[in-house]
Amino acid sequence: MAVTKQKITITIDCDLYKSAKAKYDNVSGRINDLLSMDLYGSDEKEELVERLHALKLEEKSLTKRICELEKAEHIVKDEKKRIQAVLDWGMDTYSRKGVIGRNQLELICKKHNVQVFDAVRLLEKEGVAIVNYA
Repeated sequence: MAVTKQKITITIDCDLYKSAKAKYDNVSGRINDLLSMDLYGSDEKEELVERLHALKLEEKSLTKRICELEKAEHIVKDEKKRIQAVLDWGMDTYSRKGVIGRNQLELICKKHNVQVFDAVRLLEKEGVAIVNYA
């Protein structure tokens, strides 16, 4: 789309014109830019403010989701550490005694906040013998 330009005459303060001429290579272009911003800039500004607001809302949403994922990762890592502590205890006890008492395992699981069923399943997978009392 071609921009139609027309030579027109406007009245401007002489000192202002001299200062503008010294500062800008193209005073007409600068006046066009300023008038354009004055006439149409408010619409663009409102649009940009709305976009910025939408982006801030999206940022908050994404930040919240990242926090949730990091919390979940932390819970999984913590759970793995707790289970590993029980498994290490179980393997050590089994290597020394040749058997693990379920009563002892329940105490260790309670201490480390691990489900006894999970610990039993993992230890049996490793070939550890579990009896009711030891």
